[in-house]
Amino acid sequence: SAAFSRASASAASEMSASFIALIQQTVINYWSRPPSARNGMECELVVQLVPTGEVVSVSVIRSSGNSAFDASAVNAVKRAGAFPELQKLPSAEFERNFRRLNLIFRPEDLRY
Repeated sequence: SAAFSRASASAASEMSASFIALIQQTVINYWSRPPSARNGMECELVVQLVPTGEVVSVSVIRSSGNSAFDASAVNAVKRAGAFPELQKLPSAEFERNFRRLNLIFRPEDLRY
């Protein structure tokens, strides 16, 4: 029924939101703050993933203007390496939201 498919779609998107939060938290745990990082900096990364949750590539699509900060964000994703929890996602949901994932990094969001 239509009502059922709407409900399952919203459950899937909630699942995606929780996986995005998990990925951000994992990456933050691997992040080490460079001495030059300042609050207000922000860089955006694009992370390419495969359905096993492994990181295939990570690159900066919008620089903070600080190469050390950009590199620290990229390194945190590389050190995290994989998010095996993504294997639990329905493949359509993975393709829609996680094949290419944009992550925004801001020092003030990060624990250090």
